[in-house]
Amino acid sequence: MTMKKILFALLTGWMAISFTACDDFLTETPSTSVPTEEALVTTQDFQNALNGVYYTLGSYRFLGRDVLAIGDAPTDITSHSVATSHFYDIFRYQILDTNSYIEEIWAYGYWAIDRCARIIKEGASFKEVTKGDLAEVEGCIAQAYAIKALCSFYLTNMFGLPYSEANKTTLGIVNVTEPVPAYSQVSRVSVEQNYSLILDDITKAKEYYAKEGVENVGKQYMNTAAVAALEARVKLYMKNYEGAITAAQEAITLSGGTIVSTKEDYKNMYTTLAVSTEDIFFIAKAEDDYLSANALNTLWNKYGLSINSATIAEYSSNDIRLALLGGTWTGGKMRGITTNNQISNLPVFRLPEMYLIQAEAYAKQATPDYGKAKEKLLEVAAKRNPDLNDNEIAEDQTVIDAIDKERKLELVQEGHRFFDARRLGKIISVADGAYTNFNIAKFVYPIPSFEVNSGFGVIQTEGWSDNLPR
Repeated sequence: MTMKKILFALLTGWMAISFTACDDFLTETPSTSVPTEEALVTTQDFQNALNGVYYTLGSYRFLGRDVLAIGDAPTDITSHSVATSHFYDIFRYQILDTNSYIEEIWAYGYWAIDRCARIIKEGASFKEVTKGDLAEVEGCIAQAYAIKALCSFYLTNMFGLPYSEANKTTLGIVNVTEPVPAYSQVSRVSVEQNYSLILDDITKAKEYYAKEGVENVGKQYMNTAAVAALEARVKLYMKNYEGAITAAQEAITLSGGTIVSTKEDYKNMYTTLAVSTEDIFFIAKAEDDYLSANALNTLWNKYGLSINSATIAEYSSNDIRLALLGGTWTGGKMRGITTNNQISNLPVFRLPEMYLIQAEAYAKQATPDYGKAKEKLLEVAAKRNPDLNDNEIAEDQTVIDAIDKERKLELVQEGHRFFDARRLGKIISVADGAYTNFNIAKFVYPIPSFEVNSGFGVIQTEGWSDNLPR
């Protein structure tokens, strides 16, 4: 195992960062991007720069593994059998501010944010040659705003406390509105300010998508439905329930998708590379994708992470999801297709989440509509469990428990449980029950030591380690 140096275009410019890992790290700017010192002049320059952002987003050091793994590994739904393997320290909450996965998420998240900010800034001054050229650039800007908001959302919810009246004035992350010059001073702002910028970026993405000539993009990109889906998720986390309902409906309508109801169709979503009717936005993989060799597929298989038996027991015996999640099907959803790399597309937004957002929001809005909440819940639950008795779900406040359970069962292995448990204030057991009665809502990940020690103004979260499980 060797220590390698890598330069990242982070908040403070080009800064040397040391990582320790079993894998080779990227040692140069991806070939699909434009180096930071070069101007974005042509439409192809902007497209290349955006391709570089998606490359970063899909790396196993961000949404290709780390972020989604962080969302499940340290929660009450997992077991881990290999003490020397990946994410075992996260699973056991043996966490230091030098943890490589935390460093990777911070670095790659801000690398993507910085590049998006550059696309946005230089795109705003792009000199129109033809209407088509301008529309292409504006389409890149729309996606850049959306990706910037997405990355900021994940970073805020890892390194800041969950959004609430009590927490919104606490420190979140560094807001980035434009590329930060090298060696400039930066500082963390409040969680409330982070969310405000996230919503602003979502609004800007919508505005650019609405411009004349700007075309929508496919499900492997941050398309119009994905922007609405992100807005729905953000507003749910903010407890803006009316806004969450509206945004989720927009995502449902724009996606034009349907929820599958057979075992075969469900298996195909995760064991083929075909685009599913449930997909809104996913990280696209290919059979020759070398990054998958150390991604979620292997983490949930040979590297020892698994869904624990208690979680599997919560599924009804005829639930179609057990076609992937139970028995001898090692790896669960992440088993992937049968290639040397065992790869699969990785979902970021799917249609069922939108219905479950609506269900929760209807049940928790100022004037609850429990009937509507049940209706939206059944859009998912009834299609997954053919034995479901609708009469067992009451149209009163108890429907909230059914919605919480369905989110856990439906979104397992897709990086939601950690964030859901925090925002909902769950008291849970983690590390296979080694730690009980853990108030996960008080826990935040530490700012990586390389960032704090760089001297550019980012400070550590005071007392973060006091809230580790004991």
